Amino acid sequence: MATPNVDKLSYRELMELEAKIAVAIESKRQAEKANLKLKMAEMAADSGFNLDDLIGTNKGGRKGGKVAPKYRHPQDPTRTWTGRGRQPLWLVAELKKGKKLESFAI
Repeated sequence: MATPNVDKLSYRELMELEAKIAVAIESKRQAEKANLKLKMAEMAADSGFNLDDLIGTNKGGRKGGKVAPKYRHPQDPTRTWTGRGRQPLWLVAELKKGKKLESFAI
């Protein structure tokens, strides 16, 4: 494989080369990952298992999971808050009026 002499390339040529390399790396990564997954599935099947049984199917981790609301607006039940992240404006306004957070608990 011929390696380009990077010392003689211009900045633009180096940036183009970098972009091509990034694409090639990701392509190879995906191909090798798929190949490895096939090999692992074959090994699991040879032992009488399913690959999902051995490693699970947790795709995406924790992100995107629904959390039940913990607090509700007293006059408008469609306005809720899970207790995570910033407090909604309606709750901040009610707390400034002196009400307690527990009074909005579901």
